[in-house]
Amino acid sequence: MQVILLDKVQNLGDLGDVVDVKSGFARNYLIPQKMAARASTENIKAFEAQKAELIAKAEESLAAAKARAEALKDVRIAISANASPEGHLYGSVGPREISEKLTDSGYPVDASEVIMGEGPLKEVGEFTVNLSLYADVETDVIVVVEAIEEDA
Repeated sequence: MQVILLDKVQNLGDLGDVVDVKSGFARNYLIPQKMAARASTENIKAFEAQKAELIAKAEESLAAAKARAEALKDVRIAISANASPEGHLYGSVGPREISEKLTDSGYPVDASEVIMGEGPLKEVGEFTVNLSLYADVETDVIVVVEAIEEDA
C-alpha cells in the first residue's frame, strides 16, 4: 500500500515522502497515529495545500525534542528495588519504572520513549539507558539500581 508521510518516521522516510508499506502497518499504525495518509490523488493535493503548516509543525516538534534531549543529557536517576544479597533483583526495572522516575524528577518521558535493547534491568548497578525522543533525536540517561535496605 502506498502512503504519503505526514511526519518523519524513523527507518521509513521523511515528511512528504510517498512510500510502500504493508497494508496492516498503514491501517493499524501509521494512519491512526496521523503519521501518514493513503497516497490517493486527493490526499496528495490536500498534502500540498497543508505542506507549509506540516513542515512548521514538524520543525517545532524537532526543536522541542532537541531541547528535551539537552535537558536530559547528564541526568542520573536512582531506582530502589528488592534484591538478593548477590545483587540479583527479585523483579526487574523496565521502561515504565524508568519513565515514572524521570517524570517524578521533573523530566516528562513516556515509557515508549525508553529504549532498552538488552531488555529490563535485572541486577543492581549503574546502567546507561537510551531515550528516543523523536525520529532522529536520542539521548542517554544513567540509571542506578539500588537494593532496598531491609531492617532485620
